Amino acid sequence: MGRTKAPNMDIVAKIRSVLRDSPRGVWIREIARQSGVSKSCVHVYIMQHMAGDVEEVLSVSGLVKLYRLKRK
Repeated sequence: MGRTKAPNMDIVAKIRSVLRDSPRGVWIREIARQSGVSKSCVHVYIMQHMAGDVEEVLSVSGLVKLYRLKRK
């Protein structure tokens, strides 16, 4: 088994910035486009490293999901 890597905080900051600018929610594809991070990387970061900070707003057929930062 491979070792678990710590998240790259630059990537977290890019994703968080896009989410902060879209309070109604944004698709993973759009997060990737605006941040310059690959879609698969955005998905991994949202699911594993940012799960406590991000919430799913809408899911279409379980395949396409809209995310936003959790409101405090």
